[in-house]
Amino acid sequence: MPYIYIPFWIPDEIYEKLKTGEYERAGGIIRRSDNKRIVMWLRQSGEEPKAGITRTLFYIIAHSWDLNQLTDEELIELGRYINNHEILSSANFYEGSKGAVEAIIKKFDRLLKTKGKETALQYAKEKRKSLLNIFGRTFIPNLKHQVELGMIQMVYDEDQDILDFFESGGNTVNKKI
Repeated sequence: MPYIYIPFWIPDEIYEKLKTGEYERAGGIIRRSDNKRIVMWLRQSGEEPKAGITRTLFYIIAHSWDLNQLTDEELIELGRYINNHEILSSANFYEGSKGAVEAIIKKFDRLLKTKGKETALQYAKEKRKSLLNIFGRTFIPNLKHQVELGMIQMVYDEDQDILDFFESGGNTVNKKI
């Protein structure tokens, strides 16, 4: 079953009570946990990301988008985005793959600069399977799991087109794409 992210804006006090368990979400409502009395009706608010890697990562996580739909160059850009993002790149489930992705990105950039786009894209095509394995079998499933558990929170700021990730401890990094 796919995991779908729908943006809702709720008052801070209700959000805090959701985190403590005093309130709970049930479908399109938020209610008290003890007597099930409705506190608030939920209504979708906001838009999904516009374009680029922000939108791509959003759809992969929130709508279970298939990574195979990405071009070779988009996979390289996804790796670049993840490696440059403080929270995503430091996730314990990504530690073993970060170096390999970084090496692929560096060689792609070097080939692009010295031998041109065609050679760089050929290299990206050769590394496609490796990147699909890293992102599809390890990174994305683990990130989704941590988002579902609330260990990492995913928030989209439509005004600035920023997909923001928060650790449960409150650390955040804003990455404008």
